[in-house]
Amino acid sequence: MFRVLLVDDEPIITKGLSVILDWEDYGFEIVHTAESGEEALSYIKQYPIDILITDILMGEMSGLDLIQEVKCIRPEIKSIVLTGYQEFDFIKRGLLLGIENYIVKPVDEEELLKTLQAVGRKLRAEASGTRTQESTTLLDNTLWSFLTGEIDRRDCLERLALYNIEFNQPFYNVSILNIEHYQSEVVKNVRHFIEEQYQAICLFSPNQEIVIIFGGASEEELLKQNQRLVDDLMTEQKGTGLFYLAMGKPVRVMDELEDSFSMAREHSSLQLYSEPNVLISDKQAIDRHEELKRQQEFKETVVKRLMNAEEESLELIDLFFKELTEKSNVISPQVAKKYTFDLISYIHYSLQPDDLSLYTAVVERIVYSSDIAQMRAILNEYCYELILTIHNHVHLRSPIVQNVLQYIHAHYDQGLSLKTLGQQFHVNAIYLGQLFQKEVGVVFSEYLNRYRLEKAKELLKTTHYRAGDIGKKVGYSDTTYFYKQFKKIVGTTPSEWRKI
Repeated sequence: MFRVLLVDDEPIITKGLSVILDWEDYGFEIVHTAESGEEALSYIKQYPIDILITDILMGEMSGLDLIQEVKCIRPEIKSIVLTGYQEFDFIKRGLLLGIENYIVKPVDEEELLKTLQAVGRKLRAEASGTRTQESTTLLDNTLWSFLTGEIDRRDCLERLALYNIEFNQPFYNVSILNIEHYQSEVVKNVRHFIEEQYQAICLFSPNQEIVIIFGGASEEELLKQNQRLVDDLMTEQKGTGLFYLAMGKPVRVMDELEDSFSMAREHSSLQLYSEPNVLISDKQAIDRHEELKRQQEFKETVVKRLMNAEEESLELIDLFFKELTEKSNVISPQVAKKYTFDLISYIHYSLQPDDLSLYTAVVERIVYSSDIAQMRAILNEYCYELILTIHNHVHLRSPIVQNVLQYIHAHYDQGLSLKTLGQQFHVNAIYLGQLFQKEVGVVFSEYLNRYRLEKAKELLKTTHYRAGDIGKKVGYSDTTYFYKQFKKIVGTTPSEWRKI
């Protein structure tokens, strides 16, 4: 658990923050609340904390004064500020102090959670020694939030104005630079080099990558800049070592940077199938759609075997890591960790187990794992535990329910109901509904809804179809209902999921 200290001279604010989230469910614990900067500073001198959330304007010691004092005695503490105003003078001072984000009151639950999760990822990475200790401050958080759809264009530009950054080039594209053997000083130097030598803005992603927003007069110029960076990293920045630069498509307007970033992430997932020190883009001969399809089919096979409690799924895990090491003899633990996280997340969100403890435990163990063999052992243990959990359910299902499940998996995009399935299998619809709920553990409509959403997630990852079109392809006739269900069940919008 990450320890959080809340500070505000209005007790109603700290009480509200305490109940706005189920803090412990997300790995955070509120260890203390203070009504003044002085009280908070006294607590910090006596007890350890990880995150400080403080109001800006308070009594004699302001929130920024508090942060400045804390930086002197506990520089590792991450700070988030609350403000009732978007006062640029206060916020600019906060930037110099390295705040993670500022949140305007009344506090938006989703923005607070996103900020906390980003800070949590940073703390875990720093604890494992895989991330630079240098704070990425509000600039990186702002750009990342925009590229992942968490804030809109107006809010992004407003925050970027603090840095005198404007988007005034005719064309832009987003690229992702992954340096295999991560060393914090090397990565910082590379970022500085890019910002000095190119028309580009950089930020660090939670996956220890450098995300680059290039600007230029034409699509051709953007391609040349990306290729020149590859050449420069091999000649001018010889300490970079092995790397991959994945280029997203050029776009004309700022609102389409999300699409460019989405494509860059797709290209980045192909680095194991490319030679190092290259540019991965649409101009290459790599058939990315075929490879993404192959990756997706592999994950589907793992999930299907786990759903049937087949121990053969463990053989697939060994195959997964065997392919990782065979595709690239120099693969780093950081790169393997990224692919492992992707597989774990897919398994978890596909199976939707009632007990979240297995998932949270395996994620934490992978975060702190140091080599590929260790990751393989952890993932094998996770899958074996899932098999034991699922085994008792699968073999108790009647032939009718097993047939219904197979039919749903084959015809999920059609108009299915208990009535139509009852007619299909010559059984009373009410009885079928009761039997289904008893043996599967959820009502029919919820199971169908979740299965459709899993298929929608697959299409979001492997195609460029618009989200609304994907909703129709998986069986939702009402696009608005699809968006609402996706947000409710998955926890993000379809466009946000596409970028995860």
